[in-house]
Amino acid sequence: MVDEARLAAGAEPGEPLRFLDGLGVLTTALEEEARLSERGRAGTRAALLGALVTQLRVARAVKSRPPVARPPAVFITGLLRTGTTFLHNLLAQHPDLRAPRLWELMSVADPRPPRERIRGCAAYVEEYYRAAPDFRAIHPLDPQLPEECHRLTANSFRHFIYGLRYNVPSYMDWLDRQPMAAAYHFHQLQLDCLLSADPEPAAAVVLKCPSHLWHLDDLDRVYPGATVIRLHRDPKVAIGSVCSLTAAVRAARSDDVSPSEIGAHWLDRAARALEATHPGGAPIDVRYADLVADPLRVVAGVCERIGVPVTAAARDRMTRYLAAGADKPATTHRYRLGDFGIDGDRLDRRLAAYRAAFDV
Repeated sequence: MVDEARLAAGAEPGEPLRFLDGLGVLTTALEEEARLSERGRAGTRAALLGALVTQLRVARAVKSRPPVARPPAVFITGLLRTGTTFLHNLLAQHPDLRAPRLWELMSVADPRPPRERIRGCAAYVEEYYRAAPDFRAIHPLDPQLPEECHRLTANSFRHFIYGLRYNVPSYMDWLDRQPMAAAYHFHQLQLDCLLSADPEPAAAVVLKCPSHLWHLDDLDRVYPGATVIRLHRDPKVAIGSVCSLTAAVRAARSDDVSPSEIGAHWLDRAARALEATHPGGAPIDVRYADLVADPLRVVAGVCERIGVPVTAAARDRMTRYLAAGADKPATTHRYRLGDFGIDGDRLDRRLAAYRAAFDV
């Protein structure tokens, strides 16, 4: 794959690549644990190859471009399925805020014209829905909409998205022991490449990924002064929903998906993150219930905190976005916590302190 990536990127045979230790651990786990289907194996290989090509393209772009005026960063995070996507899409309606779109995140430093990159992203979305039809009701994808910045971090082969897509427990054990500062520095390099195409810097760039909740210290080291917004929702609902999402995603790559493996994976991982989450400090804490009850009020409070007022134009665009129902999937997402071997009452007791602190 390394040789193939250098060839695809037009790189020299010995041109350096980074994070190959993570790629080695990941591919070993994929071979030995993930039970990939033939279709899943081909798609996975293509995705990993794409990450290597992006590394080479970014390294070349960094050498050739002038310094970028980086706008202040805002990171939306929280346990998966807590409303982070809704808030991200709503803030993206603000004309003064910059939220990278899926097609941009999937083709950083790609030399093709934007139109071709958008078409390529649209083809990816169509293929994804064919492979994982249940995913459409859980997390709609659109090339022109904002998307999670795991599309940047995962190019370092250090991200829990691989543990969501595949059953790779040995990789996740390895990942838990890794510092994340280098991965965030690479995230920043890619973001700079992406933003370098903007004619003027925005008032702030808004990024979103649940994984930041596990790595706030390393995030702060690389993005000092960044604003962090944490979303909070009843853990039983959030964990049940992310288990269902994980099952849909893994089914696109494996014909042998175990609900009990998925439940065990998320129960411990999510509970450890929430047990370490405390009120107070720098983050802006937003309850899911408050966001869905009065989204414009929540957004106004967030914008006030980041120093970017909600203008009349911004409010109008947000109101039209809400009226169009763009935040609501076309079909209902149904799931049961017990299907994944998780006892809801026991989970409530374990996370009683978290639930009380944030009234969820």
